[in-house]
Amino acid sequence: MKLSEMAKRLSLKVSGNPEREILGVASPEDPNPSHICVVWDRGVIRKLDPSIAVIAKEEYFSDEASQRDGLICENARARLGEVLALFAEELSVTGIDPKAEVSPSAKVSPKARVSAFAYVGEGCEVGEGTVIEPHAVLVRNVHVGRNCLIHSGAVIGADGFGFERTPDGLVKIPQVGGVKIGDDVEIGACTTIDRGTMSDTEIGSGTKIDNQVQVGHNVKIGRNCIICSMSGIAGSSILEDNVTVAVQAGITDHVRIGANTVIAGRSGITNDVPANSIVSGFPARNHNDAKRALVLAADLPLLVKRIHVLEKKVNELQK
Repeated sequence: MKLSEMAKRLSLKVSGNPEREILGVASPEDPNPSHICVVWDRGVIRKLDPSIAVIAKEEYFSDEASQRDGLICENARARLGEVLALFAEELSVTGIDPKAEVSPSAKVSPKARVSAFAYVGEGCEVGEGTVIEPHAVLVRNVHVGRNCLIHSGAVIGADGFGFERTPDGLVKIPQVGGVKIGDDVEIGACTTIDRGTMSDTEIGSGTKIDNQVQVGHNVKIGRNCIICSMSGIAGSSILEDNVTVAVQAGITDHVRIGANTVIAGRSGITNDVPANSIVSGFPARNHNDAKRALVLAADLPLLVKRIHVLEKKVNELQK
C-alpha cells in the first residue's frame, strides 16, 4: 500500500513521498527498499541507506541531510504490532473443515474455524472468531470464548494428574470438571491444559500462553497474563491478572501469585508471591536478593580459603 494509506490507517504523518508503494515490513538488520522498517533506535537509522523507508521519531528524520521517506511516530516500538497487522495474511475461512472431527453435542460458532484434523469433543463450545488449528484437541467440556487462537498440537481438557496412594497402589481420581477459556486468548503449539477435578480450570481473557506449557487441573489464570515456553503450573494454583511467567519456570500446587508479578526464567515457586513482585531463583525470592546471593556464591571458594587461613592463625595464637 502507499505511505499515504498507511499513514491514514495508523493515524501517522508522512515524511517524504506519500505515493511511495510499500510491499511489507522488513527488519532493520535485513532491510529491503520495497519494504518499511520500524526503528526506535537512533543508531540503527543512521546505518540504514537513505533509500530505506522507516517508521520512526520525527527527530530521527531531521538528523539526516536528505529527506527519507517514511512515517513519523513517537513510539514506533509500541506500534510494531499494528504495522505488521497491515500486511499480515488474514485467514477469512470460517466453518468446520471436512477433515475435522466435531462431536454432535459440541457448539461451534458459524464464525469460528475448526481446521483439518482438529478434534472438538463432547460438551465443548467454540466462540465467534476463534480458530482451532490442525491437530489441536478439545477433549470434552472445554468452553472457548471469542477471537481465540488454539495452535496445532495443543490438548485442552485432558485428565488432570490426580491419584491417591492406597495399600493396593495408586488409585486414579476421576476428573469430571472442564476448562473455561475467556476471549482473545492464545494457546501455543503442544501446550496442555488439564480439566478440573470437580470445578473448571480457567484461563482469563487476553492471556497468552506459549508453546509447550503445562497447566494443571483446577488452575486459575487471570486476565492478560503471559506464560512462556516450557513453564509448568501445578494443580489448583492461582495466577492473578497481568502475571508474567518467563521461560522454564515452575509453580508448585496450591499457591497464589499476586497481580502484576514477574517470575524470571527457570524460577521455582514454592510459596505464595505478593502482588507487584519480581522474583527469581529456586526457591524463588525477591529478584535483587537472588542476584546478590548469586554474586556471593561465586566468591564462596575464596571465602572458604580465607576462613581456613584465619582458623589456622587463631589456632597458632591459642598455643
